[in-house]
Amino acid sequence: MPSIDEILEEMRANPKALRFADACKVATHIFGPPRQNGTSHKVWKMPWPGDPRVNMQAGEGGNAKASQVRQVVLAVEQLLGQRAQKTVAVKPVVETSSKARRRR
Repeated sequence: MPSIDEILEEMRANPKALRFADACKVATHIFGPPRQNGTSHKVWKMPWPGDPRVNMQAGEGGNAKASQVRQVVLAVEQLLGQRAQKTVAVKPVVETSSKARRRR
């Protein structure tokens, strides 16, 4: 069984030949359970403000639709980019008050 990272690489390399179940596995792993699950569509809400979502529907032969696979890839990259920015942007707080200077 391929790992999430392997499936994500396949999504980037060849979005037309990806199984619907694999695309759903990646989206569920990264964004949590789908908000809509009981119909032919699966919908995941994104963790950023507004009303963004990723919609997936099985295409022919049990594959995911390529345009929807690309949407998942873009959403994953956006989420990973936001996480990277948060870790880089966090800096330790340095006291610069006169009390702090006297303690040194």
